[in-house]
Amino acid sequence: MRLATVLLALSLCAPAPLPAWGSKGHEIAAAAALRDLPAALAPWFLGQEDTLAAHVNDPDRWRESDPKEGPRHYLDSEPYGGPDAVPRDIQAAREQLGEDEFQRDGQVPWVIQDRVRDLAGAFQGGDPDQAAFQAAILCHYVGDLCVPLHTTVNHDGEQTGQKGVHHRWEGGLVDRLGDWQPEARTPVLGPDPLSAPWAWLQDSYALVATVLQDDAAASDAGAEAAQELERESRYWQVFERLEEPRVKEQLTLAGQRTAQMILLAWNLAGRPAIKSRRGLTGPVPGRGW
Repeated sequence: MRLATVLLALSLCAPAPLPAWGSKGHEIAAAAALRDLPAALAPWFLGQEDTLAAHVNDPDRWRESDPKEGPRHYLDSEPYGGPDAVPRDIQAAREQLGEDEFQRDGQVPWVIQDRVRDLAGAFQGGDPDQAAFQAAILCHYVGDLCVPLHTTVNHDGEQTGQKGVHHRWEGGLVDRLGDWQPEARTPVLGPDPLSAPWAWLQDSYALVATVLQDDAAASDAGAEAAQELERESRYWQVFERLEEPRVKEQLTLAGQRTAQMILLAWNLAGRPAIKSRRGLTGPVPGRGW
């Protein structure tokens, strides 16, 4: 009962749960992705840091006008039998779940594949401004798949009495990072790089139980205090100690994996050189699915 009381207090005093990392987390990942790009590809994005920062959160804004946008940011693994059982083929996934459940349970791995192809098209067009825009959109969905709670039906601790854990992990902890930036990591393409999102799905899902366990441990620590402010303070002390390293690692991976997908798109486009700077075409509509 004390655990539920502390969690309720934390969920009431926190803002409504943010989609994915929130603006700060996605901007951190976008900046890291540019730093991780190999030297041969980096000229495409020279001076484009502000473009990526300005557009990396566009997909969250699309949610306000497109009711189908929300499920593009996650994938619930359990209805498929776990992350290992999620089909690579989108039609097979539709047939396994049925169309309505497929729509509800999310599509982020396939969205990432489509955004890689969109970026490849921008590279083929030779316009670095459009490539930067498409890279920003791609970065958002890659970042979403690095969030453990975007891979489970227990998105916000609803099934475990931990309401608000989504925001506490990807918002509250990120806000407490200050000016921290991820280390640079070289992007490496595997033998089947377009299927990488399914490996990331498995990696993120493997963290879900620990995230929930650490949230519960932090709440138990907070429950020992008599005053509400002290309960909140103790909660964050413990949760930061347990989960801050994991948040940093997932943000670092979001940058590295985005760079990996940018490199893949460039390779798919034939590794073209820059031709012109024509300016952005503006937001692109979501997939119809």
